[in-house]
Amino acid sequence: MNLSEFIHEFILSLIELGILLGSLGTISFANAAYSAFSLGLVFTRISLLYFVSNADFVAAAQLLVYVGAINVLIAFAVMVTEKPAQFGSTTWGVGYFTTLGACAVLFLALVNTIYNTNWFDISFVNQSETLLTDTPRIDVHQLGYTLLSNFLVPFELLSILLLVALVGAINSARDEDTVTTDKKSSFSSSRKNLSSF
Repeated sequence: MNLSEFIHEFILSLIELGILLGSLGTISFANAAYSAFSLGLVFTRISLLYFVSNADFVAAAQLLVYVGAINVLIAFAVMVTEKPAQFGSTTWGVGYFTTLGACAVLFLALVNTIYNTNWFDISFVNQSETLLTDTPRIDVHQLGYTLLSNFLVPFELLSILLLVALVGAINSARDEDTVTTDKKSSFSSSRKNLSSF
């Protein structure tokens, strides 16, 4: 995508602002379903960021893997195990402050790394053309052939592992739902028996 530098930086700023707002929405919503959908929007915006940066294959992989698989898995897990959100129970315990401290340390480490890294002096518009002439060309066909020849067994084992994890998560969530439903039904039947006396 060949755009002028100002338009390119403006589009990147909009996408990065969307990533930041979506990330804040992911951790801020009390309803877990809203957080899952906000996370899906963050994954989509990250894919747009790769697309604008001329990394089309990485953008497509981001869409397929994270938006198409991981986020759908998270949405299903939230829908299966969703319990009503308790809006009055905002406790600020030790875990909250520990997490806040760990996030602050990680943020400062990232800022320090970004500040101390020597970046290219080339603009983003010319950078992709310069890098394409210096690096050997690897296309999607070679990558697909390598995945389905040399790495076929780990690829299939990983897909089976993910499938087993998904089935196990749904099965354990169903077991919890049947236990709570059985408790509610036994409680209501014993209440009816007591009221008949």
